[in-house]
Amino acid sequence: MTDSEKKQTINLLPAILTGAAALIAALTTVYVNLRNDPQDDPAPLAAAASAAPVVAEPAPAARPQPIVLQLQRIAVHEDGAVGNADWRFAIEADGQPVFAFEQNDMTSEGGRNIFVTADNRDASAELYLLQDTPIAITIKGWRGGWFNKAKEPLVLGEGWLTTSGAVPPIKVNAANEKDGAFTFYLNALPDPE
Repeated sequence: MTDSEKKQTINLLPAILTGAAALIAALTTVYVNLRNDPQDDPAPLAAAASAAPVVAEPAPAARPQPIVLQLQRIAVHEDGAVGNADWRFAIEADGQPVFAFEQNDMTSEGGRNIFVTADNRDASAELYLLQDTPIAITIKGWRGGWFNKAKEPLVLGEGWLTTSGAVPPIKVNAANEKDGAFTFYLNALPDPE
């Protein structure tokens, strides 16, 4: 072979290799299509998925869980009076009143400043807790006495009844804490009925 013949053969080598690669790719495609294995060829699955949109069925509505919201105790930090003070409290859930009660002779004197209502039935209410919806708890309080007839609450506090049924302690304070400052401890138990 002469040098010019060698150069012509070497010039054809890239075209021969490209053609061989194209032939191998075509044979592989034919083999995959004939074998009809969807794991190796995701294109038909993607085409089928885009052709018919998948409609998820709505989740069944969660049934509300009946619970009993109950006052455990009140810690008095400031009773708002020189001596003992009488207080009225109202507890709301999501803006709706659930129960109210009176507590007489409250004092912030150390060792006597924890109060538990005498009759827990007066300081409890049945609520319905949804699985994914916490309930806002609002506590309002008015100091009793001859001269304390205000329509607006003197003390106010807000907290949450979580979806797990837990109620963190709720601080209930006046604008000036010397007029009244409390911590309410509530619990939420499944309704026994």
